Amino acid sequence: MVNRHQKNVSSKPFFMSSAFVVVTFTIVILGILGLFRFNAAQLELRLGRLERNITRYSIEETELRQILSGLTSPIRIYSFCREHLGMVAAGTQEVVHIQRVRMAASPAPQSESQRGWRYSMFAFFGFTAN
Repeated sequence: MVNRHQKNVSSKPFFMSSAFVVVTFTIVILGILGLFRFNAAQLELRLGRLERNITRYSIEETELRQILSGLTSPIRIYSFCREHLGMVAAGTQEVVHIQRVRMAASPAPQSESQRGWRYSMFAFFGFTAN
């Protein structure tokens, strides 16, 4: 006979019960979702920093391009040359033509003693200059 005051004790331990499995599964799933949320927040912060850096570098590049175009403008180069190097623009331009002059006689060939040590070295190795 079973006493009314005795509880019905099952033979299964607690960790095998369905309630324990459901609670454990829920805790594991919530932990994994929390890790995903934490990782997403970190990625969002990193992306925000990268976007700010890109914006800052874009502005800096625009400023540097403006400075470079100002430094390489022809009027800027001309004024620098005039002020710091003392260059003056030519008032007139002239073209000089040089006529070819033929020599009457070719110069006399030099002797080996007058040609120097380089000629001796070339002659030693079999190279001769005409």
